[in-house]
Amino acid sequence: MGVIRKGENWFIDYRFQGRRIREKAGMNRARAELALAKRKTEMLEGRFFRKKDEQTVRFGEFAETYWELHGRHKRADSYESMLRFLVAAFGEERLGQITVPMILKYRNEVMERSSAANANRHHALLRSILNKAIEWEKLAGPNPAAKIKQQRENNHRLRFLSEEEIARLLYICHPRVFPVVACALLTGMRKGEILGLRWENIDIERGTLYVLESKSGKPREIPISPKLAVVLGKLTPAAEGPVFEVPEITLRRAFSRALKDAKIEGFRFHDLRHTFASHYVMRTGDLPSLQKLLGHHSPMMTQRYAHLASSHLRQGMLRFDSGMDTFWTPRSFLESKPVEGEPAKTQTVPTELLKFGAVAQGLERAFHKR
Repeated sequence: MGVIRKGENWFIDYRFQGRRIREKAGMNRARAELALAKRKTEMLEGRFFRKKDEQTVRFGEFAETYWELHGRHKRADSYESMLRFLVAAFGEERLGQITVPMILKYRNEVMERSSAANANRHHALLRSILNKAIEWEKLAGPNPAAKIKQQRENNHRLRFLSEEEIARLLYICHPRVFPVVACALLTGMRKGEILGLRWENIDIERGTLYVLESKSGKPREIPISPKLAVVLGKLTPAAEGPVFEVPEITLRRAFSRALKDAKIEGFRFHDLRHTFASHYVMRTGDLPSLQKLLGHHSPMMTQRYAHLASSHLRQGMLRFDSGMDTFWTPRSFLESKPVEGEPAKTQTVPTELLKFGAVAQGLERAFHKR
């Protein structure tokens, strides 16, 4: 190892894995010696990568390798679409030439035409690709995409159909897409899950359908409601094969037309999932069950529907209150009225109420121990 001067430039000369490597280090000997010392440290710590690959391999070429070896196994269909956008933007760039400003510019463009959430998904995929390039020794890190923080997302959008809007939409739907829309409204399944549903994943006898591949990666069971059973029966059940033989482009066009004819604005197909969840909570107030039906990984994702359970909770409180009638015996403490012109007196809580409070606390403790 050493530094060599050739003309006005200094080069560092060293060996790595039995190969001799020479790099240009500039016109200053001291800078060349520092560069050589850095290479020695990187090799000792296992952080050295050859620069050749990142200077020659284009992003588009590596993205193709990434997809074949790693990306195609991702469950979400959107990954392939996002990859096409990334290749269109960075395809001709060398791996080592992709910079933080370039990534920020791309992410901002995606955010302007769609949303912060979608921009974050593109950013995450790009970061994953460059991480694999480092892992497979095609890029000598660090990953420029890892230096960028994700955008703050607004996930509070909760558009769902009223009962009257549901009736209009179902009435106007084309017969070919009606079963798909009905399934979304009666199960809360995602569009990809519905279009990927197969007859072999439906147990008619048990009244259950199985989602084997979901966004969370975990399978789940969904009970078949009587109305959904009628819809599925009209489709002529088979031993195997897809349940809904509707191309996605056909579904998209027919659904868009149905919304227009039904005069429903600001609504997406995914909002059918919100519609199911919202009406389920308003009728049952059962958030844990809803989490299982929707396949949410975390209860926090289901909490967005919690405020819709208020009417259910009110009804429950009224039932609780009416059940107290058998032993609720108000005494003068509750019946007395202050005398006009006299200051209100501090009332003493009757023994009966104190006993009731103690009993209630005991019942509460017993309930939480169950």
